[in-house]
Amino acid sequence: MKRTYLTFCLTLVLLLSSWSTILAAGDPVFTLTMNEPEKPGGEISVTVKGEQADDIYAYEVNVEFDSKRLKFKGAKAEQGSGFSISPIVKGNKVQFAHTKVGKVAGDSGNVTLCTLTFEPIESGEAPISLKDVKLVNSKLVASTQSNSSVVLALVDKVPAGKEVSFTDIQGHWAKDVIVESVKRGFVDGYPDQTFRPDYDVSRSEFVAMLIRAMKIQPAAGNSLSFADADSIPDWAGPFIGEAVKLGIVSGYEDNSFRSSNPITRSELAVMIAKAFGMKVDEGAQSAFADADDIPDWAVPYVTAAADASLIQGRGENLFAPNDKATRAEAVNLILSVLRSKSPQGAE
Repeated sequence: MKRTYLTFCLTLVLLLSSWSTILAAGDPVFTLTMNEPEKPGGEISVTVKGEQADDIYAYEVNVEFDSKRLKFKGAKAEQGSGFSISPIVKGNKVQFAHTKVGKVAGDSGNVTLCTLTFEPIESGEAPISLKDVKLVNSKLVASTQSNSSVVLALVDKVPAGKEVSFTDIQGHWAKDVIVESVKRGFVDGYPDQTFRPDYDVSRSEFVAMLIRAMKIQPAAGNSLSFADADSIPDWAGPFIGEAVKLGIVSGYEDNSFRSSNPITRSELAVMIAKAFGMKVDEGAQSAFADADDIPDWAVPYVTAAADASLIQGRGENLFAPNDKATRAEAVNLILSVLRSKSPQGAE
């Protein structure tokens, strides 16, 4: 018992003191995985998982979260026996540590370290980030793995049956569309209780709406090879990575993604058609009066969406393909697709 206690104490000293960073080929890779809440507005939990682990005897996990929308509730170890240290919470940072006890081997291979639970306190997008994992092996050698991983929790605090209230949608043509879209969970308003329906929607924002509408949980490990990947916000990266993997989006000729650029109506129609598997005729011709202004690569998709009555012109049978799309137009188009068909996982 005395030896066990001394080993435990020594491990704690190693965990909470200096650490060496080892970044070599074959090092373990750690990521966050978000678990779906049991009900809307329910607790959100994320699990820290690792691959290529080698003799993990003790560990310390450091996570940051959106403290305006989430309240930390607790953490529990998932891998093996031993002792866990009570989580240390400072502002938006959580530190959780666990160690085995006695002369036993550490865990290797694919491992699940721990699960952290959060209570939603305000609606909106709430990023949760794994900053690093500090390890101790059974020989009490310490190292740090700085594998950054981010998941985006979509906090839904709208009680069933309660009217969604924004200060700037009364009398707007898309009011009912906005309310239903928010309740479906693929878009939200701003902290000042506005929705800003006539604001431009960026390429990143629209991709995120699409992936959420499809009920796809983006993988945190998706890597982006765009030339301007560094300018893509952390919260948007997983959504864009998923959309690239599914063939919904691609970059421009210079291999840029241009995350913050307002999306055009042509781009919006193409993404929608690809996301929900619309059948397109490569030889189709658009009936819009400004068909000559629609980019060649977009014509089949715009035509397919128009034939399905999912998109309309802006008056005088003009599609205005190069105009910027608004937030109201974006949610209206997505909701039209969800209402017209039941794509995999959309309902």
